[in-house]
Amino acid sequence: MLKTIPWGTGIIAYELQYKKVKNINLRIRPDGTVHVSANRLVPRAVIDDFVLSKADLIIKAQKKYANQPDILQSPYFAEEEIRDVILDLCRKAYPYYEKKGIAYPQIKFRKMVSRWGSCHAIKGVLTFNTNLMYAPLICVEYVVWHEFTHFLQQNHSKKFYEELEKVCPHWKQCRNRLKEIRLR
Repeated sequence: MLKTIPWGTGIIAYELQYKKVKNINLRIRPDGTVHVSANRLVPRAVIDDFVLSKADLIIKAQKKYANQPDILQSPYFAEEEIRDVILDLCRKAYPYYEKKGIAYPQIKFRKMVSRWGSCHAIKGVLTFNTNLMYAPLICVEYVVWHEFTHFLQQNHSKKFYEELEKVCPHWKQCRNRLKEIRLR
């Protein structure tokens, strides 16, 4: 649902979505729209105050996106193909983790807005963003290694990156390349 709040001499408009989340989450998409997710138990006034506290950040991000050329991202893979590519990469990555006592995970796919993949270590599930079709193969491979590494370290600690470095020494370049991908 679209909400608006007065700010300065104008308004800030944001799309509010209620979800089962612990925190209020704010995202500014490349088209400049503001999206907020919050738990239903959070009062609307608290959400509005949170958005207002982020007004400078919102305006800055919207200006940044407005000044960037509108480049259409071309896919590296067909939508049907990316699932097979990821499954193949998972099969290739798994032997390293199998030696460390990790059971082969359930692999899922879905379109995601703010992440390339996720790991639910307790359930043994890896989920990959189908928008990885817009990423070069080396970056897709990095995402697979990254998510598998969460079975060993369930956070982004120094130990996590030390472990990731062993299997994907080019992870920083891949992460930076993924940040450049703009989807509309």
